[in-house]
This record gives sequence, C-alpha cells and structure tokens, in this order.
Amino acid sequence: MTISRRTFVAGGMGAAALASFGGPAFGQSGSVIRFGPTTTDISTGHAAHSSLPQALGFWEQEGLNVDVFGVAGSTTGMQMVSGGRMEFVTITAEEMLFARANGMPVKTGYQHSRQPISRIVTLKSAGITDLATLRGATVGTPVIHTNPLASGTFAEAGIDIENDIELVATGTGAPAALALRRGDIKAWVSWDTAVAALENLGLEFDYHYPSYYNMLLGNFVTGNQERIDSDPESYIKLCRGIAKAVVFGQANPDAAIRLHWEVYPQTRPQGGGTPEEIAQAKRIFLSRFDGFALGDATNYGSAGDAQWERVIAELAQTGHLDAGFDVSQIWDPSFLEAINDFDREAIADQARNYAG
Repeated sequence: MTISRRTFVAGGMGAAALASFGGPAFGQSGSVIRFGPTTTDISTGHAAHSSLPQALGFWEQEGLNVDVFGVAGSTTGMQMVSGGRMEFVTITAEEMLFARANGMPVKTGYQHSRQPISRIVTLKSAGITDLATLRGATVGTPVIHTNPLASGTFAEAGIDIENDIELVATGTGAPAALALRRGDIKAWVSWDTAVAALENLGLEFDYHYPSYYNMLLGNFVTGNQERIDSDPESYIKLCRGIAKAVVFGQANPDAAIRLHWEVYPQTRPQGGGTPEEIAQAKRIFLSRFDGFALGDATNYGSAGDAQWERVIAELAQTGHLDAGFDVSQIWDPSFLEAINDFDREAIADQARNYAG
C-alpha cells in the first residue's frame, strides 16, 4: 500500500471551480487508485476510508493499490479528479448535485456516511432551545461556504442564514472554542468530528437538527462518470474495502483507533494512548462511525429514493437545481450488491479477536 501525506489548498465548492471541470480528462494511473477524503485533518473518524482498509489489507486483498491522501476541500477534490491527479473523493450529495448541474460528469454508487456530517451546536450553558432566538446574533463556522443543512435548519426556525445572522469564520479547534467561551459567537456550524474535538476540550453542547434530518443524505464516494463506467470493478472493490472497514471499526473501536495511529503516527497523542487519550479519540471516532450504522437498511452504501427527492427539492427551492433533475444521472445503485458481497460476521469476528 502507498500511504501519502500530501495536502492541497482549497475553499468551498464554487461556480468558478466547477467551470474548470473540462470533460473526461480523468487519467488512468496504472494499478494505483488515488483516493482521499476532502479534508487534510485525517482523524480517527476518517479511519474507514483511510487507515483501516490499508492496515488490514482489505484493498490489497481486492488487488488494489490505493494511494490515500487528504484534500483540503471539495473544490480541490473535484479539480484533482478532473485533472487526472486522483480518481475518487468523498463529497456530499448536495455537492454532487450542484456539480452535475454545472456540467461536471460526476457519478457515485456508494453512500459512505449515511447521514449529514454537518452539525449546529450551541453551548449547553447558554440554554438555547430555539434557533429563532439567534436572530441578529453572530454564528461561527470553520470556513464560510454554502451549507444546505444549516440553511434549512435555520429556515425552520424562521431565520434567513444570509440576512438574519452574521456568519464569521472561526477555524477549528482552540480558536473556535475560545470564540464560544467568550461569547463572540452564539452558535457554531461545523461537522461531526470537529465538534467532537471541541468536546474533548471540555465544551458541552446542545445539538440542533431540522425536523427532516433523517430524510437527508450523507457523503458519497464519487468520481468521474467515464472513469467509473470504464472500470466499475475497481470502484466496487474500493467501496467494498471501505464497507469492510466500517464493520471492523464498529465491532472494535479501540483496535481501529490504534491501527489509525499506526498508519498516521502524527495523529497519535503525546501520551502514546493513555486511557484518557483513547476516550477522547473514541469520541471523535464514534462521532463519524455512528453515522455509518445501517439502521433499517440492508446494504452498506444504499440511499433511498425519498431521500434523493428531498435533497433535490431542497436545492430546487434555493434555485441551485432544476426540480425535475433525474438522479440517475449521478446515482447508480447497481453496484451495491457486489460491494456488499462479503462475510460481515467474519470481519466482525476479526475485529473482536484482533490482538494487534
């Protein structure tokens, strides 16, 4: 396996970047598949699509050589795909739909995170139960970009996120924590693992979700349509390795965390893995892995028609997508049976019995 530490600079998914997607210049790269989450902070929460399939040999067993590296933002991820410098990234359903509407021939067949990773939190000590009370307030976010979940959640409370609040960039970690503690911001719009990291700093939060949260979609393993159509087996094998890693991680979080530290030693805490450090790493790990749970679904990677309809309708209401958009342009569930063709209980047993 090739393990890379490369990083790239980017911002949010913008029209100018989308316009740079110029046709099928995806570029095969021999036997190497270049893949990455759209973040350079590859935490324990990202283990299922970074460290675990490598450390446990899941991709190698499929005959794949996967070069994993973090990409700073969805824009850069899609630019890398379009320029032939990587094959697959993980992006949200909304980003895929927006990209396709702007001429990007993207495609997916696997929903990795089964719920949105975005979060809206307020300090528990503030006692905020209704986001309507934030009218006129300052709200923080790591980087200012379009966030349909945040817009919809505030809209349910009668708040126009563009006009009724002041949105400021805070970054993540200590600066965001300080802004919350000092009262510089009254709420924080971020993502699951970043919120968990602030909880590790001692902050306690109330979470705010829209009423239709369970009807929304999460992150998808996405690539150029021609790349996937020309070599569907590689895509299936990549996603099957991720699905196996999800099963392993859910069965033995502690082992998964230690394996992640082995692959990405820079993420190992200074104490080397004290009980407190394991507990903090597990909070971040579970903040994402809890979203992988199948629930009532049968297959890893699946997405419901009603969920797609809801997201399309939401984007149509904001003018980002035609209401009659045909989701089959980007979503191909025909891969799911093959992706899920493995012994889940055998992987879970491997995890439970893992001794390092």
